[in-house]
Amino acid sequence: MPLLKLLHFTALIAWCGTLLYLPALIAASCRTAYSVERPGHPELNRTIFTLIATPAALIAIGSGTALFLRDGTFGIWLVAKLTAVAVMVICHALCGLLILQCERQPRPALTIACAALGSFTFAMMAATLWLVLAKPF
Repeated sequence: MPLLKLLHFTALIAWCGTLLYLPALIAASCRTAYSVERPGHPELNRTIFTLIATPAALIAIGSGTALFLRDGTFGIWLVAKLTAVAVMVICHALCGLLILQCERQPRPALTIACAALGSFTFAMMAATLWLVLAKPF
């Protein structure tokens, strides 16, 4: 089953990478769409979200579930890790909402929300990684 772990790691790298990249991309397209000089490219936001981030998230969660069921490991650390992953899923959904907001009514104020979301997402990724590697509980 090393291929299952490889699939899980690959999907996690793609999902986490897009979760870190999307808030910056959304903020940039909201700024450029709001200005008169250059039009933004909001279709790139939606494309990355629907064709890369969402499938990677589904594969990462599915393969992680398969690994958990295969190994039969359980502990408080796993509950904490799954909670952090659930928060990352919420961050994923919030990226989708920011994309919709930027498409409907682009405004520079969304950049603050994007920065906060990016920072919080990074914190959840770091917490998840720590919980997996340290297994503190």
